[in-house]
Amino acid sequence: MKRALVLLIAIPAIWLLFHLLSDGAVLTAGNMVNLFKYLSVVGILAAGMTLVIGAGNIDLSVGSLLGFLGAVNALLLAAGWPLTAALIASALIGLAAGMLHGGLTAFLRVPSFIVTLSGLLAYMGLKQYLANPVIPLRDEHLIQLGQGYLQGSAAWLIVTGVVGTLWIVTFLTRRDSGRGNLKEAIRNFGSASLVTAGLFGMVAVATQDRGIPYSVLALGVAGLVCHFIAQKTRAGRYAFALGSNPEAARYAGVPVRGILVLTFALMGLMAWLAGLVATSQLMAGAADIGDQQELYAIAACVLGGTSLRGGSGNVWMSILGALLMASILNGMEQMGIASTIQKIILGLILVAAVAADQWTRRKERHG
Repeated sequence: MKRALVLLIAIPAIWLLFHLLSDGAVLTAGNMVNLFKYLSVVGILAAGMTLVIGAGNIDLSVGSLLGFLGAVNALLLAAGWPLTAALIASALIGLAAGMLHGGLTAFLRVPSFIVTLSGLLAYMGLKQYLANPVIPLRDEHLIQLGQGYLQGSAAWLIVTGVVGTLWIVTFLTRRDSGRGNLKEAIRNFGSASLVTAGLFGMVAVATQDRGIPYSVLALGVAGLVCHFIAQKTRAGRYAFALGSNPEAARYAGVPVRGILVLTFALMGLMAWLAGLVATSQLMAGAADIGDQQELYAIAACVLGGTSLRGGSGNVWMSILGALLMASILNGMEQMGIASTIQKIILGLILVAAVAADQWTRRKERHG
């Protein structure tokens, strides 16, 4: 919870800093809505990546895979397929790709780094083949996913429901964990208060412009699904146990192969959803959609506290890490910093975050 409080304080501080440095360009309704839209794709990928990394693996293919799946979906729609059929077909391809990655890793024991690096190259070639030239997206319902916005009372109603659920969970967690740890309770309620203020603030700002993007709602659904699997199911607990100590997990009877296939299959579905969001935002399937998104997703997980060694991670923290990274990139863009310099700065921030995380974990282990 300490990291959550740090991120929840750091993100508004970054907005304020870049707002001052950019002569008031960051904390405007239009820019914040654009920031939330940009966050969606990386956040969805980071939600799934948390379980993959938590299980002690990595998936380098998701950027190319989301672009490929988006191109497949756009191509099917252009060929006259009904939207539902196109969505099911592209989702099944994403699921099959994830299961293939997991199967190669689990049954043939090919390192996930090699499996997904191969996938990155293969899907990149496939999407460039399919989406050259660009495939226009003309289905109005799908376009709404990336271009639609939730306005007025509907936005307030949904966020109020989310906040109410958050506080119910916070109180239940406090009751179940007992009343002995006052510091932990203060941190929990402090984090819930900051999240509440942030969500209501987001609605207040967004409704002054276009509203809350539907893509942010898609991110929320992805976060809920991945969080539920990670925290409330046996498979999720097994995944982190596998990442923490593979040998102990095997001796404890954890179905290692099945867990690996499951985590990569979930990642494939998250890549499919991210591909739908990305193509609907661009209103086309294009050859460059998804480029480098896998790196941003991994960076978001690291910034959110997911250990690259496996064994620990939190989906909502990874999404906060994605918001932190998106905020830094957005702020640099508003300042007019060149994209090459932005990548250098982001790389330095990532290295510093990993170094700080390793130092903190080492200090905790040694008391």
